[in-house]
Amino acid sequence: MDPYIKHLNELVYTVQTLSEELEIVYDIMDSLFEDEDYELNEEVLLEKKKWIQDAIKKEGSLRKTMKTKEGKNIPVSKLEKAAEKSGKTGKRARLALTLRKLAKKKD
Repeated sequence: MDPYIKHLNELVYTVQTLSEELEIVYDIMDSLFEDEDYELNEEVLLEKKKWIQDAIKKEGSLRKTMKTKEGKNIPVSKLEKAAEKSGKTGKRARLALTLRKLAKKKD
């Protein structure tokens, strides 16, 4: 594959990912501030702190889709490949990669 096309595909993927994340940020900002007063809604803020629990609705579904045995880690190469796809599997793989990065930062 031509390096220029490969780079262009990577840029398109990055823009799509950033667009999805930006949409989430806008949704959170809309729910945090009420009306024109822009008062911080503490109840909504507390709910948004637990976004990971809300994001994982069907535990183990990514593992099942990736055909990885229970108790084994899904290889990063498989996650990265799946993250390029659209649909639920792609979203779940991107979330898994994000959570992996968060876990590394905590250590």
